Amino acid sequence: MFFGFLALKAALAGGIVLCMSLLAERVSPRVAGIVSGAPLGALISYYMLGLEQGVPFVVDSIAHAIVGMSGVLVFISVYYAVSARARRFSVFVSTFTAILAYLVFALAFRDVGFTIPAALALTVSIALSVGFALRRALDVRVSTPVRMTLGLLTLRAGMAAVLVIGVVSLAKTLGPAWAGLLMGFPMTLGPTILIVHTTYSAAHVHAMLRGFPIGIGSVLCYLVSLPWSFLNLGVHLGTLVSLAFALSYLAALSLLFYWLRRRR
Repeated sequence: MFFGFLALKAALAGGIVLCMSLLAERVSPRVAGIVSGAPLGALISYYMLGLEQGVPFVVDSIAHAIVGMSGVLVFISVYYAVSARARRFSVFVSTFTAILAYLVFALAFRDVGFTIPAALALTVSIALSVGFALRRALDVRVSTPVRMTLGLLTLRAGMAAVLVIGVVSLAKTLGPAWAGLLMGFPMTLGPTILIVHTTYSAAHVHAMLRGFPIGIGSVLCYLVSLPWSFLNLGVHLGTLVSLAFALSYLAALSLLFYWLRRRR
């Protein structure tokens, strides 16, 4: 059973990062950033935690999970600011600084008793601020995507698999508050950023990050609906129903963008 869960975590995480990196390369980094706001890491993590730790554990962690999404917004804003200025070892310096900023944020809020409305108010206000700060990032597209090889695909999938397994394992041992905050850690977004930055450029990453604050509403819809769906429908069906809420947000966002383009 243990190795079955481990394999499932690895397969889901690896598949998500592969899809996100290919979306950035073949479609648009900005589109990939918006879709990154879907509950990708949270879906894997909470499905596993619900099965392994039980529904009450998940419900107790939701408010801090919403706050954790503020942490990932801090992560991307710091990554953007540092990578825009760093000239040497840009990927390393940007990643290290952004992770440090995320950890400082998490430590600052781990003992605060948040309600879901208060957590939502904090995260939405930070999302609006970060979205405004990143508004001038250009929608740079990949002109010549790299050729996919088995080794490259394995490397990309492996990065995410290791990260998700590590974060979920920590969440189980540190309790509901830390479990919630760790849900905000960029388990799938982080490897995607590293892949795009090392393969292409910081400008391509900035285009992706610009779309993330808009797309984050999707994971917020997922998290807000999760206590009701898990308590009333169980882990399996509850995951699907909450995912439907999250995807509805992205569908509405797509229709809004389509309408705005038609208006122009």
